[in-house]
Amino acid sequence: MENRLVVKNKDGKDETIEVVDIILDNETGKKYMFYHLLDDEGIYASILKESETSFFLETITDENEWALVEELLKNEVPIEGEENE
Repeated sequence: MENRLVVKNKDGKDETIEVVDIILDNETGKKYMFYHLLDDEGIYASILKESETSFFLETITDENEWALVEELLKNEVPIEGEENE
């Protein structure tokens, strides 16, 4: 099943992404969206911000938050060909 969204990139142009997973971190209360670009199988992560009518992705800039996201990715998001511990 494909979960594709069209988002505006930093240049204001539409870009299609495929959502891999959305994970809520209970400690911070933040939602993180893991996704990849259609022409790039690498997995990216952003903070998912939502309102009643829209959403946007916020760049993760804090090193400690990146460590948290990497741990979430390692433990929660299935990587093709690998088993999670």
